[in-house]
Amino acid sequence: MTQQNPLAFSTRRSLLIAGAAALAAPMVLRAQSPAKVIRIGSPDLGTAGKPSPGGSVFAVLQANKWLEDEFAKDGIKIEWNFFRGAGPAVHEALSAKQLDIVSLGDLAAVIGRARGLPTRFIAATGRGSNSYLATAPGVSIKTVADLKGKKVTVLKGTAYQRTFDNLLATAGLTEKDVKLINMDWPTSKAAVVAGQIDATFGGSDLFLLKAQGAQIALSTKGRGPDYTINSGILATEDFAAQNPQLTQRLVTQLVRAAHWSSQEGNREALIKLYADNSGNPELSFREELAGDNLNARYSPLLDEGFIAGYQGVLDDGVKLGLIRQTFDVKAWFQPAFVQQAVTDLKLDKQWRETDAAGKAKGAA
Repeated sequence: MTQQNPLAFSTRRSLLIAGAAALAAPMVLRAQSPAKVIRIGSPDLGTAGKPSPGGSVFAVLQANKWLEDEFAKDGIKIEWNFFRGAGPAVHEALSAKQLDIVSLGDLAAVIGRARGLPTRFIAATGRGSNSYLATAPGVSIKTVADLKGKKVTVLKGTAYQRTFDNLLATAGLTEKDVKLINMDWPTSKAAVVAGQIDATFGGSDLFLLKAQGAQIALSTKGRGPDYTINSGILATEDFAAQNPQLTQRLVTQLVRAAHWSSQEGNREALIKLYADNSGNPELSFREELAGDNLNARYSPLLDEGFIAGYQGVLDDGVKLGLIRQTFDVKAWFQPAFVQQAVTDLKLDKQWRETDAAGKAKGAA
């Protein structure tokens, strides 16, 4: 059942204390009777009435119904929930114990953990995605400095807020130097096309606005890791501890999807799948993936480089005032599920691990 939840995340003191205490200790697997439903949550990155997790490995799982096929023999239902309110709305559902598995961009995932949500990071679904600034028809913005005083929308609490703030900093600006409006993605798109705002900042789906007179004025592409977004899959601590076998099977299907997505020969099929599944134009995904090594982008490994990237997100979040509580980033990750899946699928040589600097190990 598809759900859209516009609620913003509100911190609960009891959740913060309980979640922090639980996550401070190693996870203990407590196998119980298998769940009858696996409740999955994701920000809604689709358009035209097509709820979707957007352009990530998770979209391959959803479109091909591999999870449904995997668990059908056990009578286990897969329930997909998509949230227009993105990360903050996913957090609200997690805090209400309405979800078991969630897909989130880096900043949203880190904010949730910093606020005490008891989750475990179990797989990567994408690395190094970019952000874009779409301007209203007739609005001229050519440099980051031109954003000063402009009316710009960003969905706060999502990964785009961090990249936007880092982009502003390249011109000596902060959020206070623009007329920043917190607005969800569908509303932002309509507002920029109508000329009610000067610009909106978000993902590659903004390319669809070019047909309506908007322009893609700025991009973070090629600016380095401080301006890109990683994403991954989190399991609630209760679900992973009580259903370790189900969690392993889910991750194995995700690694299968990552393998398919990583094949250069599947590039066009992948772009078409993303477009058909999300309602966004193929141009959006073609532009986003142009020049990328698909094998590197879709590696599911929770390696040193990926984890270090999340440490950087936490550090940036604290510096930018987006996060108040810190936590042990490395302890949050649970790489054993991906490692087992890679072994079971005989994919040990498919992806190269990266070091803390983000370089492929063994590279010259």
